[in-house]
Amino acid sequence: MAYDNRSRAAAAQATRAAVLAAARDAFLDAGYAGTTIRAVAEAAGVSPETVYKRFGGKAGLLKAVYDVAMAGDDDPVPIAERPEFLAVRTASTTAEVAAAYAAYARLLTGRAGPLMRVVLSARGTDPDLDAFVRTVDGERLIGATMATTGWAEKGWLRGDPDRSRDHLWMLISPAVWALFAERGWTLDDYETWLRTTLTATILA
Repeated sequence: MAYDNRSRAAAAQATRAAVLAAARDAFLDAGYAGTTIRAVAEAAGVSPETVYKRFGGKAGLLKAVYDVAMAGDDDPVPIAERPEFLAVRTASTTAEVAAAYAAYARLLTGRAGPLMRVVLSARGTDPDLDAFVRTVDGERLIGATMATTGWAEKGWLRGDPDRSRDHLWMLISPAVWALFAERGWTLDDYETWLRTTLTATILA
């Protein structure tokens, strides 16, 4: 008879979810420097060794929290393959893709923006934190490249593809959203700004 490890897998997933939830709360409340593995472990009801074993330390824990925030869950499905990205993939005009992409960026910003504001406010204080920001910047560049490459193939770009990619990469930076948030902008404001800016500067 084959061994049924479904209960064990479910328990492991529940432990992971508890640790990630506790870590997210800790990062938002105490910041990166003020968050400790021990405090996260206590809040999640596990040992510090369990957290280290699963996430490899505070920087790894932060990356896992960020990934779940961006995706909306912990399922191993790339963001670009999720249903919420469908409107961007199926847009048939530049107006449609500008609206769909702005709505999608607003969704991701709403999920991960609060965490990234905390992270960016502490940038330059810890090498691991700076490495995390560079990783996130690199992932955003990959996403911007995928988007603008597709738009170029459809003849939708206003200018040079490389410059268009870089413009998009900057426009959707969490640092840009953090500046808007400081000025009291809402996510609705951000979505409207991004849609109009895409139309005026990147999309033909």
